[in-house]
Amino acid sequence: MMSVLLVMLLFAVLQVAVYAYERNIVAASASDAARYAANAGGNPADGGRRASDLIAKGLTSSDARLVPCTGTSAVDRPSGLSIVRVHCSGRMRLLLLPFPVPLGIDVTGSALQEHAP
Repeated sequence: MMSVLLVMLLFAVLQVAVYAYERNIVAASASDAARYAANAGGNPADGGRRASDLIAKGLTSSDARLVPCTGTSAVDRPSGLSIVRVHCSGRMRLLLLPFPVPLGIDVTGSALQEHAP
């Protein structure tokens, strides 16, 4: 009985580690894609596609499909400067737990929009 509980605890700890890793990949991809789309002459919609590509490279393509990303332009309220925002929202697949638990993810990366001189 005790060994079953220890194995379940081990699986839970491993799942938390995998979730943290996947969230880190998605957050880094959103930030990098926002910087990519914010370059002079860049299109904010390219940021969403770039984030999805980076997530597919860091994880698997099936995991990347569970977390769609969109890129938009916005205005930073305090400064009034234009920014590019890449928003990724979805759910993560469970790897080790035998029962379904919804693990959602919601990440936004933003960068200051560059303009040609």
